[in-house]
Amino acid sequence: MHRAPWIPILALALVAAAGAAQQATPAPPAHPEANHAVTSPGNAEWAPDVAFAKKRAAAQHKLVYYEIGGETCKDCRRMQGLLYPAFDFEALLVGMVPVQVKLESDEGKVLGERYAITETPAVLITNPQGRLVFLMQGFKDAGDFYRHAHKDIDAYRKFALQVDAQNVKTLSAEEAYSTGRALYARFDYDGAAQRLQRAADAPGVKPEMRESALLGLAAAERQLGHMNAARGSAQKVVATTKNPDQKERAELFLAELDLAEGKPGDALAAYRKFAKDHPKSPYLEKVRGFIAKLEAAAPKS
Repeated sequence: MHRAPWIPILALALVAAAGAAQQATPAPPAHPEANHAVTSPGNAEWAPDVAFAKKRAAAQHKLVYYEIGGETCKDCRRMQGLLYPAFDFEALLVGMVPVQVKLESDEGKVLGERYAITETPAVLITNPQGRLVFLMQGFKDAGDFYRHAHKDIDAYRKFALQVDAQNVKTLSAEEAYSTGRALYARFDYDGAAQRLQRAADAPGVKPEMRESALLGLAAAERQLGHMNAARGSAQKVVATTKNPDQKERAELFLAELDLAEGKPGDALAAYRKFAKDHPKSPYLEKVRGFIAKLEAAAPKS
């Protein structure tokens, strides 16, 4: 995982009792951290909105920390009450630009759709371009939060060091494919597309890996909104593969593209053709379900 510098947590000094002034020896001075003024959650400068947070994080080479709440979030205040006062939280935000977002807001809806966030409170950490570092939905307790956050952040730092040092043009098909899949899983569709394209084109790539890379590339291109490119990548698999499963998956992807592009009639025709061409497909039951729903939704003549 991408490493942001962390400040070690210092031991808190003991606070002198109320009657310390009457003791024979003066109480030791409190540690400076014990009395430092807390001006904001985590003593960090919170961004006013998502766009500002991304811009600042990019300029300062930091990550973005999203605290996602909601109008009916029951655990948001409990989470804030447990996290905000702790020095652990202040240390966590070093190397990050924090921002609060309501899931119901326009910004929250965009984040919710991209990262499949359905529960609040949620904490999302990404790089400025949106590559996933950490995601927690719901809140159990502070210990559980820090344990998972630090584990995922450490893993991301190692991954980012590897990926960001790559020269994509020289990667082997295997390395390009594996890191492309990993980037896709972290919602970095641009980085995934570059590497999956390399995996498909790399010298000596085996047909099965080439086809898997093309299907992954098509999925990444779809997420990026490049529908024509996604269709072209999937059609290459349909035209060249000798693997029945790869062909079926590519055909189903093309039908899904029709739906994504608002062409239910084309999708229905594609699903009907699939059911006719592949009567023993393991995907047939789902395809029949799609056909039934599309037929029910079709305008009556």
